[in-house]
Amino acid sequence: MRLVLASDEQKVERDVVNYPAWGPPLTVAGFIEREKRLRGHPWSRAELKTWLLCEEEGGVLASCETYRMDSFLRAPDGALVQGDNFAIASVFTEERLRGRGYATRLLGLLAAELERASPRVHTALLFSDVGAPLYRRSGYQETPAWDWRFTPEPGEPAALVDRLLPDTEVSAAHARMRRPEAPFFYWPTAPQVDWHIERERIYAELMPRPRPETNGAMAGASTALWYMMGRTSTLMVLMLDARTAEETAALLGAARRVAHRAGLSQVVLWEEPSMASLVAQVPGGTRELREGSLPMLRPLRPGLPSLEATPIPRALWV
Repeated sequence: MRLVLASDEQKVERDVVNYPAWGPPLTVAGFIEREKRLRGHPWSRAELKTWLLCEEEGGVLASCETYRMDSFLRAPDGALVQGDNFAIASVFTEERLRGRGYATRLLGLLAAELERASPRVHTALLFSDVGAPLYRRSGYQETPAWDWRFTPEPGEPAALVDRLLPDTEVSAAHARMRRPEAPFFYWPTAPQVDWHIERERIYAELMPRPRPETNGAMAGASTALWYMMGRTSTLMVLMLDARTAEETAALLGAARRVAHRAGLSQVVLWEEPSMASLVAQVPGGTRELREGSLPMLRPLRPGLPSLEATPIPRALWV
């Protein structure tokens, strides 16, 4: 068995194979269009690779994608040492080939390739929808994962905040957000955030359904960025930089009102350690253990601190 990079033709072939897992409610043609557009996004063009585990004869046994992301390790003097993290997505083995360890073999070969290819690599990160045991076999460990859920509410979103943010202003808003104080963390770039908003644009066109009127808000020194998950009728908070309880409540209140006006069923925020106490003070929220998208990390270099408290905003998900 060998690990190879997929050709453009093979990527489309894998789209068809992967459709039952990730395509609905889009049609097959719609899913292929979605994947084409996402691969054409500037962030994907710069950071995405598609990998195949192949037999020596060339047959595909399993596949996955990697997205390179920025990660930062805090040195003893407080300085930040930038490195590479590779988020792994779309790990897939066809049903007829399952139970033979191909996914585990794929991830093992991939970890070795990432260590070899990047001298400044820190970790690999994936989001499991099938629990932890499968990926533990490949050296990944899960981190705590909690969701905060809020029901939409009627009202004017702009009345609660200083500024609502259209997608054209997301980059500027992202630039003012504080980086975590954690000893190790990932930091999504503005193009990475826009990749999520591109998903919103695609689903709004293909389903079709109206887009929310805004992709974030600012209140005082605090900022939130969000997007619509068309598949689940959810307004998902991508990043939250909250400074006070009052500003946190204002931002999430605006998100609830934006969700209501867009006809969405819920607002969801992934809990991060530094924001947990502020979010807990917002009325109407429900904290739930996350069932899917379980963050799992594998160190790819020695000397990293404990990864259990690593902040994982939704903007890291792929």
